[in-house]
Amino acid sequence: MKTLIVCGSRYGSTRVIAGWIAERLGFDCLITDVKDAPAPGKFELVILGSGIYENGFMPEVRAYIDRHIKALENKEKAIFGVCLDTSGFYVNGKIGGGWEYIRPTIEKFRNPPLHAGLLHGEINPSKLTREDHDKLMHFYNQILKRDISSVPYRTKMNKEESWKFAESILKKLSGKFY
Repeated sequence: MKTLIVCGSRYGSTRVIAGWIAERLGFDCLITDVKDAPAPGKFELVILGSGIYENGFMPEVRAYIDRHIKALENKEKAIFGVCLDTSGFYVNGKIGGGWEYIRPTIEKFRNPPLHAGLLHGEINPSKLTREDHDKLMHFYNQILKRDISSVPYRTKMNKEESWKFAESILKKLSGKFY
């Protein structure tokens, strides 16, 4: 099956995860950065992946979807978001994170994606821009009320988890939904 995997990846973890998904699918896959992504017309399956920034998909990925929404409506598609914490949170009376990160992307489609999910990523302080570093420090100290002096390196990237995501796509393509 000719497959396009469009990645929005600021620091590379979404791209690595896309590679793991493609490896497990075993299809003819083109993995491309969203900035270079072709129109989805010639592909049978389109997988849209994005790192989660500021509570949602990257603006470039949202713009790609908006630009190609008509073509994507008629395609088999799946979406995934990559973030360190996929569980979500409840702070000061507000629910955030988790599925709330990708709900707006799922809801863009009248014909919903075949599969969607959140996959674990990483935070590598040595790769962060100053702006992203400052935003994370604010999040940790002001939102989560932790007292930290530097952004910790953390990775939860997991090839097995990525393969399970791909296996769910394969099952659903074959008509099995559970």
